[in-house]
Order: sequence, then C-alpha cells, then structure tokens
Amino acid sequence: MSESVFEIHDWTLRVDDNMLCRPEREVYLEPRLVNLLRFLASHAGTVFCRDTLINEVWAGAVVTDQVVTQSIFELRKILKDGRHDAAEYIVTVPKRGYKLVAPVRPLQVLSVVVAEPEGTACPEIIPTGADSGPPADEQGKTPFPAGPLTRAISTHARDSRSRRRMLGFDLFVVVLLITVVSLLSYQHAAPRVHSMLDPELLVFRFHTGMDGTNENVRLADGITRALMGEVAAATPLRVQYGATNLLGGIRPGKELSVRVSHQPGGTYLDLEYRNLNTSRVLFSHQYLLSRHNVHGVLQASSQDLLRVLARPDASPGAGWPTDDEALMALMEAHYYTNKQDQAALGRGVELLDASLALQPDQPLLLAERYLAGEALATLSGEPQSEREQQIGVHLAEVAQGGAVLPARVWEALALQAILAGQQQQANRLLAQAASRGRTVLYHILRGKLAELDGSPDLAGDAYSQAFLMEATEQTYLLCQRLGFYSNMETLAPVLFNTLGQSKVKLF
Repeated sequence: MSESVFEIHDWTLRVDDNMLCRPEREVYLEPRLVNLLRFLASHAGTVFCRDTLINEVWAGAVVTDQVVTQSIFELRKILKDGRHDAAEYIVTVPKRGYKLVAPVRPLQVLSVVVAEPEGTACPEIIPTGADSGPPADEQGKTPFPAGPLTRAISTHARDSRSRRRMLGFDLFVVVLLITVVSLLSYQHAAPRVHSMLDPELLVFRFHTGMDGTNENVRLADGITRALMGEVAAATPLRVQYGATNLLGGIRPGKELSVRVSHQPGGTYLDLEYRNLNTSRVLFSHQYLLSRHNVHGVLQASSQDLLRVLARPDASPGAGWPTDDEALMALMEAHYYTNKQDQAALGRGVELLDASLALQPDQPLLLAERYLAGEALATLSGEPQSEREQQIGVHLAEVAQGGAVLPARVWEALALQAILAGQQQQANRLLAQAASRGRTVLYHILRGKLAELDGSPDLAGDAYSQAFLMEATEQTYLLCQRLGFYSNMETLAPVLFNTLGQSKVKLF
C-alpha cells in the first residue's frame, strides 16, 4: 500500500505531515513512530514479530528489540491519549509479536472537480477504491465545453459583424493561451530551489517524551551537548544544536535525536541517527541510565555513534569527570548555563560548585565553572569576581599537568588570556582548542581576537558561525559583550537586524 492517510478508529494518520489527528486534537509523531504505525495500518490484523518490524520499518538499521518495544509502548500511549475507556489499538500476541486490531480504512487525498455554475473545485478525502469517475450527463451529451471554445461561441454568431467580433475574441484567446504556455515552459526550464540539505551539517535535537520530567529535560540537554562535542572533536562534520530558521536555503542533512524517558523498567537513553536526505535511520539504540552509570552510558553511546560516523578508532570521553555524581551534576548544569536568565545561570553555577566539591582538581569542571561565572558576569554587567579569578588561576595550574585536555579547557584558558591582554598567548591556546573541535565559544573567542587584530570582517564571520551553531539570545549577547563590547551593528549587520537591542532584553 502507498496510501499517505489512514483512518484508524477515531484517529486520522497523515503520514506526509507526521500528524495523528482526531476532533479537536492533533499530535505530532516522530518519523520512526509514523513509519511503524503506517506499516501496522497497512497490514491491520496481521501479527508481526520484532525482527520483521525491524526489517520492514527500520530498513536494516542497527536496532535492538528494546527500541521496537519502546516504540510500541509510545504508540499505545499516544493512541489511548489518556482515555481510560479507549478501545484497544495495538495488542501483544504472546510469543508471536504485535498486531493492530483497531478498524482501519485507508484514504486518499484527491482533488475532485465538480462542474457547478460557479466553476469551483472542491478537494476531498475519499476512501481508496471509491468511484472517483466523473458523473454521466443526464441527457447523454458531452458537458460544455467539449469542442473548441471558439466553435462553441461562434455558433451564436448570425451576422458578419458578430462573426468579426467573435473572430477577434478567438484571436485574443489564442494569444492568451500561447502566453500562458510560454510562461509555464519558462518556469519549467528554470526551476527555483528553495532549500538544500547540507550532508556535512549534523543537527542535534533532544526530546523527553510525553512523560518528560524536569530532570529528564536537563539530563537530555546535557547529554546532547556532550555528544555534540565528541562528534565535533572526532569528525569533519559541522554540528548544530537544535533547529534554527536562520539558515535560509541550507538545512541539515543529518539528525541525531536524543531522548531520556522513564519507562516501566527504569530510565532510558534513546539515540536515533537519521540521514534526512534519504529519510533512513542509520543507527538506533537504547541504554539503561541511572545516576550510578552516567559515565559508562556516555562512553558507550559516544563510541557507538562515532562508529556509525566511520570513526571507530576515536576515544571519546577525554577529560570527563570520573565520578558519576560529578558527571551527572555537569550534565544538568549545561541546561542552566546555556540560558540568559540570571536565576538559571546561578543554578548552573551551584551545580558546578557541587561537582567541584567531589573532584576539586578536575580540569573540565574547573573550566566549565570558570566559563559559567564569566557568562553570568558578562550578561549581568558585573566585573569578574575574586572567586572566578581564583578558579582561573587554579585551572591554569592544573592544566600544566600534561594530561589530554578537552576543548573546553583550552577555551577557558584562551578567555583568561584575552582578559589579561595576552593576545598572542590567547591565539596559541585557541589553536589547541580547535584541535579538539570547534564549539560556539570557540567562534566567539575567534571573533574577539579578530577584532583585536583589526579584522572586523573576520570577526563578523566568526560571530555568524557561532550564531548558526546555536541561534539563541545568549549566543548573541556573548558575541556582543564577552571580554569587551563589540558593535554588532557594524560587525554583523544581519545578526544585529535579527536580534538587535530592541529585541534582546536581559533578565
């Protein structure tokens, strides 16, 4: 079956729109759930085992049985929609698999043109197989206009003057038709491309499901940013956090969806890597997650993802905290430190202080705490505190130990050098950061150094790169105020017009 619309009991599934609808209710579905529900609806009443569903729905991607189980669980929950008296939709057949038992009727979207006095066309959705042919004329005659328009009109011309008028009208109609055909041919010969997929751009999105809690949201955000950093460090792909409408005609060609959700068996981390150009799922896996195995799950999920991205020899996790509680606090802190709200930033600083209490000499924690403090001072307009200065000095001492350091540490040291007026040292440190992946902060610091070098065009380009990676108000404000004030109106006019002073408000 190739239908794109199904009526499933009281729901209507619109495959092309990724939408499930019923009166006064619309639910957006992830592509994996749409594909699964369409397959079950196309074969309603048939039992399918997990292996068959993986082969048919996921098209040979590396998917575990648990992913299928979780997808069925989510579909049941969405279809039931909190109704205690709702009918059964998908049932489990013990030792055999799953089947859709709700009544299903495939629909097709057809444009049916009805001949009416006003000549209107009425698009309808009708059941597949319904008689869609035109109604027969009651007198057995061919409906008007069957013959040439000029002949139909000219039959009413009785004198030479009328015939001349009709001949002129006929010529006008012919010229008009030639003009229309020429315009359509020109447009066909010169197609306009409104958007293109960039195969080297990978967007990271996180979800928490219908049962998402605040803790799940924070954890999913932190894990998403950690995976984003590992991919940026180990692959040539350009990474982007979340979605942005500021890319014009360029859209990401690949997508990684990250989900943290509570299920009957515990809390799970789900990853799904998709090629948006072919709409194929290339990788899908589920990991059991708890506060006591965060490091192991992050290590395993990063390795699996990099293996799919043809980087099997990469060693993710360099410089991560080894204490699970400290790492968990770091993941949750990311959620707060990437906001422009003063209270949220303060909460992020508190979480980082708690993680430092567990591992006081950990370079990544020191770097994150230093950068969070600087971001808070920058966005609130306050000078650097003595606490931030002490953390910066301690970070510089710890970084001399010779261990492999993540990009975030080098970025924090580069910011220190910029604030201290050590421009050459800052350039050397930022080059070290680039070898471990280019982040939003890397591009912001590159823009600041370009300004100090007297290169406003390079500075504007760097700020634009930062904003394209993460299009948030905080990114814009850090470009404008981190270290020293930058005139975004002259450096990056497009960003200024998009998020100028009239649109960005602090706290």
